[in-house]
Amino acid sequence: MKRAIPLFILLISIVVGSERSPYFEVQGDHDIDCFPLKSSHSEVTIAGSIAQITLTQIYTNDGNKTIDATYLFPASSGAAVHGMTMKIGDRTIRAEIQEKTKARQAFEEAKQQKKSASLLTQKRPNVFSMEMATILPGDQLTLTLNYSEILKSNSGDYEFLIPTAIGPRYREKNATPNSIGNPFLDEEQKTLTRFSVNVNLSSPLPIQNLACPSHDNATINFTSKTSVSLKLKESEPDRDFIVRYQLSGQKILSGLLSHKGSEENTFLLQLEPPREVIPQDIPERDFIFVIDVSGSMKGFPLNLTRDLFKELAEELRPEDRFNMLLFAGANKVLSGKSLQATEANVDRAINFLNSANGTGGTRLLNALEEALELPHDHDRSRSLVLISDGYIEAETEVFDLIKHKGTGTNVFPLGVGSSVNRHLLEGLSHFAGRDHFIVTHSSECDAAVTRFKNIISTPVLTNIQITSEGVTLSDLLPARQPDLFYGQTLSLVGKWQGSGTVIMTGTAGNGKKITQSFEIQNSSVQPSLPALWARTKVKELSDFAQLTDRDTEKNKVTELGLKYQLLTPFTSFVAIAEEVRKTEGRSVTVKQVKPLPQGVSNTAKVKGSGSSNTVPEPSSGLFIIFVGALTLSLRIRS
Repeated sequence: MKRAIPLFILLISIVVGSERSPYFEVQGDHDIDCFPLKSSHSEVTIAGSIAQITLTQIYTNDGNKTIDATYLFPASSGAAVHGMTMKIGDRTIRAEIQEKTKARQAFEEAKQQKKSASLLTQKRPNVFSMEMATILPGDQLTLTLNYSEILKSNSGDYEFLIPTAIGPRYREKNATPNSIGNPFLDEEQKTLTRFSVNVNLSSPLPIQNLACPSHDNATINFTSKTSVSLKLKESEPDRDFIVRYQLSGQKILSGLLSHKGSEENTFLLQLEPPREVIPQDIPERDFIFVIDVSGSMKGFPLNLTRDLFKELAEELRPEDRFNMLLFAGANKVLSGKSLQATEANVDRAINFLNSANGTGGTRLLNALEEALELPHDHDRSRSLVLISDGYIEAETEVFDLIKHKGTGTNVFPLGVGSSVNRHLLEGLSHFAGRDHFIVTHSSECDAAVTRFKNIISTPVLTNIQITSEGVTLSDLLPARQPDLFYGQTLSLVGKWQGSGTVIMTGTAGNGKKITQSFEIQNSSVQPSLPALWARTKVKELSDFAQLTDRDTEKNKVTELGLKYQLLTPFTSFVAIAEEVRKTEGRSVTVKQVKPLPQGVSNTAKVKGSGSSNTVPEPSSGLFIIFVGALTLSLRIRS
């Protein structure tokens, strides 16, 4: 009778950018050698604002035991994963998308039947899990993952990034434990593996200031003013791979990409603000201040609110307009319509606010409904500034209201108080597509107001309307078309039928009307667009279900995943080879040791970060990548 194999510690790093060699090496007195990553290559094509990535990794089982492997890897929350294959020797297994429970069931049955299989699931919006079953000694595995993502600029700078190693994460004492934490390697250990990346970038506008700040050995070749290729060969995966660039132009940039499919057609329209904004670029503004004066705001919160309003009012220009609605058990409106931002009207608003004494309930839903119904000049950029501690139990109804009736109004939540309702305030900012701000103490007031003023003060295009001639548009996302603000790209995806023109209109500074037309191209050059539309819809449905505790969107998300062959929280990719492999024995699970990122010392491996039971957050980045594997378990068949 064979002696049971004990639990062993694994040494692993996975993929592009990990600091250590990406292999599963089992330490101990046994005859397993390792499960190394032979090569990793990312082929990247960026056309306009769409990036398409094919990631290919080759592993081999160099030991003499059959293994099953499971690991987690970081992902971009905006990545649309729409294809996966797994090649074992000369057998290529193409993954199918299935409902998550059915995919899991099929994978486990294949494992029991001793068939080679793979399963890709979404654990969190930015954490995926890959499982492989029945990997025989001598097997060579080639994993290929296809995904796409919409690129957006940050204040005019585009960035393509492949995230790398994951640093130690400290788990707070009261945080919910998780069973996938693993210890870290020592900082002195180096990797033997190498990775490579090819990037081909083309743009309708001239490309400027392109650089690869992470790797000075990258080769950059401009083939024209609007196209460039970048290659990175045989590099050590010890840091993030980053490409940054800019597009020329000091005006509002826009562009449309379309795809004609066999069943439906999709398009992407992007608007990008100018790199610099001067006062005459900013349209006239209309601010609606919705202020909580209920009993919970009495004292410090209300006093702080008065100071906040005075600070914000100082930024109003004479050509701007504003109004104020105070709410508690009932609403009080400063004026039936917005007032010109004169000194006299601002003083009138301050006196109006000072008259409130902080009594009554918090009927926020009723207040927002009335505020959204106030008259609105659509050529002005209207922003609703909500100042409240958020002490309500109608969060779901408020989210519904903003989602369905907030079109044409930019919503900016500002929480005031020592213990605000963050669920409400953060949820509002999510649906509004804007930042939220929370002030818990008077010492935070100046910094918060400065940031708040910078965010809300620079709209560059308002009253954005998307129409068409000769073509029918539908399913436009996001359904709420917010104003275009400085430093924030606005991306709209939708569907179309027919042949014709998409027209975008809006109002810029000094009331100037802007109209741009885009011809719909009846071509199939952007095959990832349907998946990107579906990914946008899935995120909207999933986020709404999470914020409102509703399960009604689950079936809709599942249907989208199945229809568009898309990885979602409720659909998974599963690939099963029909051949029954010749193997026997039982499995033993062992854990992976994760690498430390470059520049992180052993002192980071403190209690609560090294082997704590947490899900480490992936490093920030634009694209999903197998890199710096978070968790590995190998089942060794003896």
